[in-house]
Amino acid sequence: MSFCTFLARIAVFFLNLAQLLVALTVIALTLWIRFDKSFESEIRTNILRDTDPEPLAGVKSDIRTGILVAFWIIIGFSIANVVIGFVGVIGAVIRSRYLLAPYLLSMIILFLLEIAVGITALVKRKSVRRTVKEYVFDAYNMNAQPDIAAFNFRYNCCGAENLPNVECFAGQPTCSSAVWDSLDFTMMIFGIVMLCIVVLQAFTALITVPIIIERKREVDYQ
Repeated sequence: MSFCTFLARIAVFFLNLAQLLVALTVIALTLWIRFDKSFESEIRTNILRDTDPEPLAGVKSDIRTGILVAFWIIIGFSIANVVIGFVGVIGAVIRSRYLLAPYLLSMIILFLLEIAVGITALVKRKSVRRTVKEYVFDAYNMNAQPDIAAFNFRYNCCGAENLPNVECFAGQPTCSSAVWDSLDFTMMIFGIVMLCIVVLQAFTALITVPIIIERKREVDYQ
């Protein structure tokens, strides 16, 4: 085994270990956010309430569906990363091409799926923005006090776009903008983190190739 391949094995081991630990952390955080009722309790309670009249009820239903889809996508990808990371760690230790070859294929498939999800998220961004602003507008237009109180408390905002409100101070951001800006910032941070993970996955897959090739040569020479 060459020195370069040895270094590649070490890199693959630690990169996959990091992938495994990060994925487990993401699973834990996602489950915590999903099931801890004290997390964003005001917003959560309002969105989960299904007794509102239309059109507010319809918008909230769309939001609940979007949150549920995002939850399972994150959980699904995280579980896949745990499994692939574990296989990569074991494969790097024992240098088994029967583990590393399927691992490499799985990593490539996961990489492509993550790229596809990222592109889909970018395409859906305008739709998400429209839904969020519709939610705020309908809440103010229908005078849904629990929702309005939650907006004001959580985002220090007032009023909705295209809906005049004489109670708002000059220069105070509308809740339409404040809610969306907060969500958009969160999505941007998540996107940057995912981009870093995807780049590291691509690098890990790349340096796995020489390990598989050299191991195959060693087996052929035996």
